[in-house]
Amino acid sequence: MTSTTAQTALAPTYRKALKTWRPVILYFGNQHCPACEEAEPVFRGIAEAYRHRADIYMLNTRESPRHPEVTGTPTVLFYKDGKLLKKLKGIGTEQSLAADFVAHVGKVKPRSVARKPGHDLAWLRRTLRGLCTVARARSLVGA
Repeated sequence: MTSTTAQTALAPTYRKALKTWRPVILYFGNQHCPACEEAEPVFRGIAEAYRHRADIYMLNTRESPRHPEVTGTPTVLFYKDGKLLKKLKGIGTEQSLAADFVAHVGKVKPRSVARKPGHDLAWLRRTLRGLCTVARARSLVGA
């Protein structure tokens, strides 16, 4: 989906947010909307993984300036290079929202798992005892 709304029709706050090389995702919700109350935690959960790869904004429709593409809540808008790529009315399922994030932002690398150290203190002591080559050094170490 491409944007039919001219960039100049947007409020200055949106124009400023869209002037970036990173993908921009705008989530519009409302505190008094039952659908938004269910959609917000799902959106937050998926968006958390993408916070370093895209600019993600969660906006309340009562407090933020009017956006011409938003006719109801919840609405998600995906932008790249200032152009609207996709508009979601509602967020759908968790899987479909995650697929939209992957399609418009890209895959997220899995977190690196902390590896268990390969050696422990006992191994280090045995190794250091074996490194002593001078007889006098062996007697000092206590071997």
